[in-house]
Amino acid sequence: MDCSAAVYRLVTSGVPATVEHRAAASASTSSSASVVAECVQNFITSMDSLKLNMVAVDQVYPLLSDLSASLNKLSILPPDFEGKIKMKEWLLRLSKMGASDELTEQQARQLHFDLESSYNSFMAALPNAGN
Repeated sequence: MDCSAAVYRLVTSGVPATVEHRAAASASTSSSASVVAECVQNFITSMDSLKLNMVAVDQVYPLLSDLSASLNKLSILPPDFEGKIKMKEWLLRLSKMGASDELTEQQARQLHFDLESSYNSFMAALPNAGN
């Protein structure tokens, strides 16, 4: 019988599998908590920048790109999560514009609405969000 994992735990690490896996689970929980915090930060920064009338493409695009990247890091969100889809659509729309182009008042208002609704969906999707 070849039980390399058991031999490793018994001889090398001296730690039972339950302890080893518990440590890995808590590490993933803390890293997902930091990604959740990063997502919240990116949502708030993006919404605040629009309120401050930062509507040039070169101002908005990096913020939405950071938000999209942080949403994609979070494994608890499904691939068809509303926020991921909307941010991808906005990034595609902005990439077709020039850096010095500015969002119209209607576009800025729609983007803010999309960010707000995505944020609310994000908060509702978090585990224990209702507790």
